[in-house]
Amino acid sequence: MIGRRLIAAWTAWGALGAAWPARAQRNRSDPNPDASIEIEQVRVGVLAVGASVGGGRLHFRGEEYRFSVRGIEFGSVGVSSLSARGEVFGLRRLEDFPGRYTEQVVPRQRAEGQSGPETRWLRNPAGVELRLRTERAGGQFRINDAGVTIELR
Repeated sequence: MIGRRLIAAWTAWGALGAAWPARAQRNRSDPNPDASIEIEQVRVGVLAVGASVGGGRLHFRGEEYRFSVRGIEFGSVGVSSLSARGEVFGLRRLEDFPGRYTEQVVPRQRAEGQSGPETRWLRNPAGVELRLRTERAGGQFRINDAGVTIELR
């Protein structure tokens, strides 16, 4: 009797253990995106003084919504640009989209001179997650330590 219970318990643990990596990899209940997102930013800077111009577009339920972004830092001298595209998860109501987003996974460090897209995961307190693939030209790109603030226009 105890042997059967022990075997059943080990079988249940094995099934749970096999499913755990896939669930942890997604880290969300629904793997299908609720919306798509595009961000375009340009920064002009001389030494420590600079200004960023740009924003983004959210494509949600057949509509396009424009927004502004604060907290993306890139380039400190000259002209730098950032382009990001991605998916939005956990967005049930438009009101849940604006707010402060923080990075969920620290990106892998790039080798000197390495280029190409980076993938960033950001999440806000309402549970909305952004998966962004970024391209940049001229300078380094990073998320502000305090996070990124998105405001609908």
